[in-house]
Amino acid sequence: MLKHLELTNFRNYDKKSFDFGKTTIFIGPNGIGKTNVMEAVYLLSTGRSWRTSHDDETIRWAEDFATIDAKLDDDIKTLRLVMQKVQDGAPLLKTIKINDVKNKLIELLGKMPTVLFSPEEIRLADGAPQLRRRFLDILLCQTDRKYTVHLMELAKVLKNRNKLLLHIKMKRSKPDELDFWDEKLIENGKFIIENRGEAIKALNSKVGGIYQNISGHKEKLEIRYHPSVDVGHFSDILVAAREREIEYTSTLHGPHRDDFVFLLDSRDIATFGSRGEFRSAVLSLKIGELDYLKSKLEAEPILLLDDIFSELDKNRRMHLAKIVESSQTIITTTDLDHIEKGLRETAKIVVLS
Repeated sequence: MLKHLELTNFRNYDKKSFDFGKTTIFIGPNGIGKTNVMEAVYLLSTGRSWRTSHDDETIRWAEDFATIDAKLDDDIKTLRLVMQKVQDGAPLLKTIKINDVKNKLIELLGKMPTVLFSPEEIRLADGAPQLRRRFLDILLCQTDRKYTVHLMELAKVLKNRNKLLLHIKMKRSKPDELDFWDEKLIENGKFIIENRGEAIKALNSKVGGIYQNISGHKEKLEIRYHPSVDVGHFSDILVAAREREIEYTSTLHGPHRDDFVFLLDSRDIATFGSRGEFRSAVLSLKIGELDYLKSKLEAEPILLLDDIFSELDKNRRMHLAKIVESSQTIITTTDLDHIEKGLRETAKIVVLS
């Protein structure tokens, strides 16, 4: 359980600390920094922000570094993330300490697991495939270090393989040089695809019932995984696609092209669903994600609800409020009236102004 958070040079905060209860509600106008607190917790959980792909944007203007320090009340007593600018164009230097001992960034994953539900997350139902791949990757990285290693290796493989495809097209390299990178792509891709499939299977055992409970209807919600390649024929597919990949100088098959869809009574809700069905489907997924993390980890996940109550109707708010009862939860809102009364009465309220 997160007890205390201290931010230095993070977003709009030069030096600020916060204490947390089982449920903590941050209230204040837009732009005051509520979501920045949420982002800091998420960054300390996953090593990355959900709001930007440029980590240096989280460092306060005109400063060279930012720190996020957390105190917990379990075996992990303290977590620290330091982000340091190196030079223009160079990647940000991130330093991790767990219980005051320096660690690799990968060791941070799973130490303080989180489930994020924000208005942007509703786009999981009908947004770009990369959003759904990101969801699966963050879920699995928090529960399995091997998955993280394979995912990092896949990124390296794709970078080198695509560079080689370009060199082959420019007649600087020979096509048979792809054999080495094909083997690496198959090795890492197979692991990632199989683990994503298992995660989808586990989520499917939860989301159908959750959806019916939330919606009050009998429609069956199902998540269907669409890997871009059959792992049993991965090698043959790469051989058949080689000329086309050289032409496009891009790897066209592999887990970086995967997707999944929400089916409601076998119909893709991205095409046929209403906005309300989107919200219920993603809320069901998030509750399933929370249950999945609880089953895989010893640490209890923190539920992060970033201004989401204003997006939900009364029925969905009530269901979400019930979920909050079983998890440490951090909530941001511009209006306490958006939060269920019972939740407001038991929560720690932090007013930002």
